[in-house]
Amino acid sequence: MKNRLVIIILTIFLTRITGQAQEVYSFERAPFSTRAYDEYAPVYYQDGLIFSANKRMDMLRKIDGNKGKPPWNIFVVSQTGESEWGRVDLLSDNLRSLTYEGPVTINQGQDLIYFNRNHEAGNRKMRSKVGIFSAEFINGEWTNIQPFEHNDPLYNFFHPTLSHDGNMLFFASDLRGGYGGFDLYVCTRSGTTWSEPFNLGPNVNTSGNDIYPVIHPDGRLYFSSNRHPGIGGYDIFYTEEVNGEWVEPVNVGEPFNSRRNDASLISNNDYTHGFFTSNRDRISNNIFEFKLTAPTFEECKLQEENNYCYTFFETGTMDIDTTSFMYEWRIGQHDRIRAKEADYCFPGPGDYVVQLNVIDLLTGEILVNQAYHELTIEDIEQVYITSPDTVLAGQEINFNGTRTYLKNFNVDRYYWDMGDYTRTSNPELDHRFTRPGIYTVKLGVTNDADNPEELQKACSFKRIIVLPPSE
Repeated sequence: MKNRLVIIILTIFLTRITGQAQEVYSFERAPFSTRAYDEYAPVYYQDGLIFSANKRMDMLRKIDGNKGKPPWNIFVVSQTGESEWGRVDLLSDNLRSLTYEGPVTINQGQDLIYFNRNHEAGNRKMRSKVGIFSAEFINGEWTNIQPFEHNDPLYNFFHPTLSHDGNMLFFASDLRGGYGGFDLYVCTRSGTTWSEPFNLGPNVNTSGNDIYPVIHPDGRLYFSSNRHPGIGGYDIFYTEEVNGEWVEPVNVGEPFNSRRNDASLISNNDYTHGFFTSNRDRISNNIFEFKLTAPTFEECKLQEENNYCYTFFETGTMDIDTTSFMYEWRIGQHDRIRAKEADYCFPGPGDYVVQLNVIDLLTGEILVNQAYHELTIEDIEQVYITSPDTVLAGQEINFNGTRTYLKNFNVDRYYWDMGDYTRTSNPELDHRFTRPGIYTVKLGVTNDADNPEELQKACSFKRIIVLPPSE
């Protein structure tokens, strides 16, 4: 819709808006985690976590290869307060061996566990391959240990993770016919049996190692890779199954990923709190805890689009002989429109001069200056998201917040919520949505307040339509 203008007098005050990247999550080594030994693969369990560690237990000999470290076992720790944790204990003596007890996954009823161990678990002199085993929680103890039906003593089956409904079991394996060293596979439950391992395909698996899968309740599969484009050695990625195909993985980026190795990310349903494994401190592999610390924006308004298009006309014009004379609008220094009424779109906000003249068609000279307007155009005062409105799933697009215009508000920090649990704080970002749908993208900003009482916040949202990828 165009603006109809007779005489407009507007003022504009433009400020240069600068953004400072600010973390939206806090990260720290979990209180129960120690640099004295390595810890891997946290999993939610009851009111705490289960994880795998090479923690020294009583007088077991150090037999972990050339590193001289204790064997890996499965441990449990309970959270006793907001930031307090209890003692780290073995999960069960029944799930302990002389060699390797690795990462675990547990069903929703928390009475069925899948875990890694060597095929020859009782023989510490034999470095056998690692398989997946299961155990049931019966009468207060983990028992009835059974090998996974597709275990193969010639190959490793690492890092099991069970889907929320318990019907899919993902794992990493060096099975023959894969794309790299270790690939990601899935087996689907049918009654009491599991389908043959299915390779997730070349979108996910690379010529390197793709390991430590973790399936979130929303269906997003997180894993670690040393071949997909990343930041450090092993980076955390996620993929999703769309129309029966696992799509190209997305790097979760910094600060989840570091220059070192990062893996095994777990989180609550809305990704505001969770844990992952990292050796970013260069001493040992530890479990890190993250929390969402970005401010909340209670009032987030639907973004309005700026309109720079006008219809110019002058109420005092007279009918003239158009064979000899013509009305001409002069807009700025260069644009000319010969008409009594003119439609024109300005390139953006700014100060403009608009004149209406009567032109002698024979000489081209100005016969009469009919009207003269000084026009100031300003943006709507709001947080502004610059991006396409409609995109394809998997298409990388740019989101930019630097066109935000707020009077008496010096924007210091930008906080993005992309509607798919991606959150960041840069003034702009490149992002791709993996699934078709309608996403509500929010951008909140804060000022450079010296104290909490002076903090100002503003927020806008924009809906992005994501279409299925083109064939």
